[in-house]
Amino acid sequence: MSTTRGALLLSVLTLAACVPDAAPDGGSDPAAGATAPVVDGRYDQNLAGCSDPNSLTKLTVRGDGYTFYESDCIFGRKGGQAGAAEGTLICMGEGKRFTRNIRLEADTDSLRIIEGSAARDYARC
Repeated sequence: MSTTRGALLLSVLTLAACVPDAAPDGGSDPAAGATAPVVDGRYDQNLAGCSDPNSLTKLTVRGDGYTFYESDCIFGRKGGQAGAAEGTLICMGEGKRFTRNIRLEADTDSLRIIEGSAARDYARC
């Protein structure tokens, strides 16, 4: 099991190296309506799910690692900038690799993930 997990992580990191970045602009992300940095921890789309370790709507954030119910992702920030709120989630889940272009908006007790015209709100547990 440990070997499989290590191989999964290695394949996700290898894939991360293949995702093209936007050209760096030499400064911080000039996003309108700047938000707080994303805080590591557990989030859920439903506050009642915070007490359920098997919640289907949970999200765990550890640095640039995002773990959803059945997917593990690495957030590749736009232009490689540490504070960028836009980028690509490079994921492995249900035996498949996939990417999602997202924008993050965070405050002290919530996280919003915007993908295209859809937004998902997560409360911090």
